Amino acid sequence: MLNPLSPLAFSTTSFIALGPQPERMTGCSGCFNYTTTEGRVNTIAVDPTTTVNGSIVAYLGAVGGGVWRTTNCCSNSTTWSVVTDDPLISTTAIDSATIDPSDHNTVYAGTGDLNFGSFFMGSQGILKSTDAGATWTVLGADVFGMAYTEPPGQFPQYNAVGKVRVDPNNSSKVVAGTKQGLYFSYDGGANWTGPCFTNNFATQRQDVTGLELSDVGGGDTRIVAAIGTRGFATTVQYDLNLNGANGLYGATMPSSGCPSFTSIASNANGFIFGTAVTGSAYSTGVSMNTGSGSPFVNISTGNQLGRIDIAVAPSSADYIYAQVQSIVGNNNGGCGSAPGCQIGAWATTDGGGSWSFMQGSQGGALRNCTGGQGDYPQNWYDQGVVVDPNNPDRVFFDTFEVWFATRTGTVWNDTTCGYSYSGAAGPVHVDQHALAFVPGSSSILLIGNDGGAHGTANANIVDQNTDPTWFNMDTGLNTIEFYSGDISGNFLNAASPQASGGAQDNGSSSVTFAGAPSGPVLWQLGVGGDGFYSRIDPVGTGSSLRFWQGNNSGMVHRCVSNCTNQNAPWSGNVQGSWGGDTQSFVLPYDLFHGGIPGGDDCPAAGVPGGCGNLVAGTTRVWETTHGGNASFSSSDWYITNNPTTQNMTKQTLGNRSFINQVKYSPKYQSVAIVGTNDGNAWIGFNLGTGTQAQATWVNVTGNNTVLPNRPVMGIALDPSMPAANLPVGYAAVGGFNANTPPTPGHVFQVTCAANCGTFTWADKTGDLPDIPVDSIIVNPNQPQQVFAGTDWGVYYTDDITVASPTWQRFENGLPHAMVWDMQIDRGSTTLSVWTRSRGAYVYPLPGAGPTPTPTPTPTATPTVTPTPTSTPTATPTPTATPRATPRPRPTPHPRPTPP
Repeated sequence: MLNPLSPLAFSTTSFIALGPQPERMTGCSGCFNYTTTEGRVNTIAVDPTTTVNGSIVAYLGAVGGGVWRTTNCCSNSTTWSVVTDDPLISTTAIDSATIDPSDHNTVYAGTGDLNFGSFFMGSQGILKSTDAGATWTVLGADVFGMAYTEPPGQFPQYNAVGKVRVDPNNSSKVVAGTKQGLYFSYDGGANWTGPCFTNNFATQRQDVTGLELSDVGGGDTRIVAAIGTRGFATTVQYDLNLNGANGLYGATMPSSGCPSFTSIASNANGFIFGTAVTGSAYSTGVSMNTGSGSPFVNISTGNQLGRIDIAVAPSSADYIYAQVQSIVGNNNGGCGSAPGCQIGAWATTDGGGSWSFMQGSQGGALRNCTGGQGDYPQNWYDQGVVVDPNNPDRVFFDTFEVWFATRTGTVWNDTTCGYSYSGAAGPVHVDQHALAFVPGSSSILLIGNDGGAHGTANANIVDQNTDPTWFNMDTGLNTIEFYSGDISGNFLNAASPQASGGAQDNGSSSVTFAGAPSGPVLWQLGVGGDGFYSRIDPVGTGSSLRFWQGNNSGMVHRCVSNCTNQNAPWSGNVQGSWGGDTQSFVLPYDLFHGGIPGGDDCPAAGVPGGCGNLVAGTTRVWETTHGGNASFSSSDWYITNNPTTQNMTKQTLGNRSFINQVKYSPKYQSVAIVGTNDGNAWIGFNLGTGTQAQATWVNVTGNNTVLPNRPVMGIALDPSMPAANLPVGYAAVGGFNANTPPTPGHVFQVTCAANCGTFTWADKTGDLPDIPVDSIIVNPNQPQQVFAGTDWGVYYTDDITVASPTWQRFENGLPHAMVWDMQIDRGSTTLSVWTRSRGAYVYPLPGAGPTPTPTPTPTATPTVTPTPTSTPTATPTPTATPRATPRPRPTPHPRPTPP
C-alpha cells in the first residue's frame, strides 16, 4: 500500500502497463515468424460443463503471470482476462491449474514452476477459487513455501507445486505434487498432510512430475504418481542427478494420512526400451531400471529415466501413457548427444499391470515436418501427454512440438512444425507445455507454449499423415516474460516515447507510442531468439534514437533508424570477442544515459554523437566508447580489466560463475558496479578511456562477512554522490536466508571512502520478506527512495538512510510478478519495470524535473586506486560456499539452453 504520510510518498497514479499486447513477430530480423506471440503458458484447464464452441470457459496459467480466464473459447477470437491480480496473493507464478470434477466453479492453481531450468520460479501456496475465478484464497502458504530444502551453503533452489488434483469421488480430498514429495488434504485444502512419498529411497530426489486421480469404481479413487527428476546435475542444482526413485507408483486414496504406494512399472512388467533405432542410444529391450533406487551412472547402470509425464484416458482409466526424458544423449542431429532428449513413451491397458513401448517414440525416430530430426535436448523443460476423451488409443504428446500418435502405431506425426514450417509464418510457436481437450470433445484441443495459447477445432482428423488447423488464442493476454529493458529519455513528457525489452523465447521487441502511453499495445519484434538485455541511446543521431538488443550466445545487435518498425535495419552480431569467456545465458550489458545534473554527459546528438558508452559482463568487464559512431563492429569492444585476464568471480560454480549484472553509475561514466552469480561485488573506476586495461576494479565483497555468499542478482550506484571516487552502491541478493544462515538479508548498501580504498557494508533489508531480490534502483530525484524488484513484485522504501528501512509493496496497477530489471529514463521522469511474465510497466517518478541538454564529457584519464580495505559492519563470520539462483528458458533453433 502507499504511504500517504511520507514526504516522499508515491502519487496515487497507478503504474501503466505497456504490453506487449501482443508482440508482432512478422518483420523481425533473424527470427522464426509465428505472427504474434505472448509469454509462456504452463497449464490449461477447461470447464467440463461448457461444451459449445464460442462459449466455453477455460483457465490458463502463465509461468509468472497468474491465472487467466476466458468465457468465449475456442477460436482465434478467444479473449482472456487475468483473475489473480489480488494484493493477498504473494506470487503469480503458476505451474498447474485444475477444476474440481464435481464442482466446475472450484478451481485450484499450484504456484511455482517445476521445469528444472535454473531460471525457474518459486511457490507460495496453492490458490483456490470457489466462484469460477472471481475471488481467490491462498492455501498452505506455510506448507508450500518458495525455498527448496537443502543443506546450507548450496546454491539456492526453488520449490514448486507442479501438480494439483481433486478426488473425483470426494471434493474434500486434494493432492499436490511438489519437488519434494506429495501432500494430501482431506478438507478442501485447509490443512495438509505431508510430505508423503511413493517410495523408500530417502536419499533420492522426489520431484512429482505426473499426478492423476481416477475413479476406478466402487467408490475407490486410484492415484498414479510419476517421480521424474531430470537426472543430470549442474553446479547450481547439485542434486538433480539423484534420480534413483524415478518411476511410476500407484495407490488407493485413503481417508486420512499418507497412502501406501507400490511401484507399477519395472523391467519385469515391460518397462524396457523398444526397438533400437539410429539416433537413439539404447539397444533393443534394454532395461530402464525404473524405481530401482539407484541413480543413473551410465547407459548400463542405474535408473535410466529422467522427467516423466503421464496421462490417463478419460474414457478408460486402465489406459495410462508415460512419456520419458532421456539422460543419455541421443546421437542424432536434433539432440546432438546432449542429455535431455526423449527416450520414448510407454502405454498400459491394464492400469499398470503390464507396459508396452510405443514404437516411433524413440528420440532418434522423431521426424519434423520436412523430414529432419525431431529430437531436441529439452524434454526436461517441455514435455506432456493428453489422451483423446473418446478414444483411448489416440494420444497427443508434446516436446518443443506437439506430436500425434496411436498406441499401436509406429510413427509420431509432428503437427505444429515449429522449426520446420513452410511459407512465411509458422502455425504455432515452439516449446510446448500444456495440452487440454475440451472434455468430451475429440475435436477441440488447446495447447500452451512459450508463445502463449493456441488451439484447434479439428484434432479429430489428425492421423500419421494429416495435421490439424491451428489458431492463435493470445488476445487479451499480457504475459511477455522480460529479462530486461529500457525506455527513451524524458519518457513522461515526450511526444513519441519509446521502449525496448528482451524476452524469454520471444526475442527483443520495441514500440513507439503516440503521446503518453495509456495502456498495453502491440510491440514489434526486432531480433529473434531469446531476447535478453535491451538498451536505448536516449540522445541518438539527431533523427533517430539508437537501439541495442541482445540474444543467444552473447550476441549484441544495433539499430540506428526506424528501430521500432517492421523490417527495421538491425545490424548483424556486433558482440565483442567474449565468446570464449564463461558468461550468463542472459549476457548483461549497460549503456550510459547521462543527464544527471552535476555529472558526466553524452555528446550531443549526431553521427558520431549521442550516448555511445556501453559495458558488458562475462567474468570480466568489456566496454566500448564507439556506440555513437557511424559504423560499429566487434572490434570496437575492449577489456577494461587490468590484467585483462582478471576473473571477477570466485570460480566456485564452474560454468555458472559469471557476472549477473553490470551497470554504470547514472552520474559518472567512469564508474560502474558488478555483481556475480557466486556472491561477489566490484566497483570500477576510470572507465570510458577508450583504451584496454585502463580501469581499476576494486573487489568490495569483503569476504562475504556482511554481503551474503549468494547470487548478487542486481546492483546499482547512488546517482547523488558528489564525486566519482566516492561511490555508494547497492546489491540485490537472491536465494534465501537458510542458504547462508550467518548472513541473512537481501538488500545491502556499500559506502566507499576514496576510490573504495576502504568500504563499509550495511544490511538494508529491513522488513522485506525472505524472498529473492532480483533488481534494485535509486530515484535520482530523491536518492533516499530506493526500489527493489523481487520475485513478488516491486517494493520501495522512502528512507534508505535509516538502519532498518521500512519497505512497502507497490500494489496500484503492478502485478506480483518477478522483476529482473528496472530502468529510469534520462531526465529521471519515469521508472520502468520489466516483469517476467506480465510485460513492461511505467510509473512517474516523484520529483521529476526537466530533461537536461547533453554536454559532452571529456574522456577519462587513468588514475591510481589504492588497495582496498574492507570495513564490515558485522563481526566477520565465514560463510559456506554458495550455490546461487540463475534463470533460463529455451529459445529458437539452434540455441544453447542453460539447464
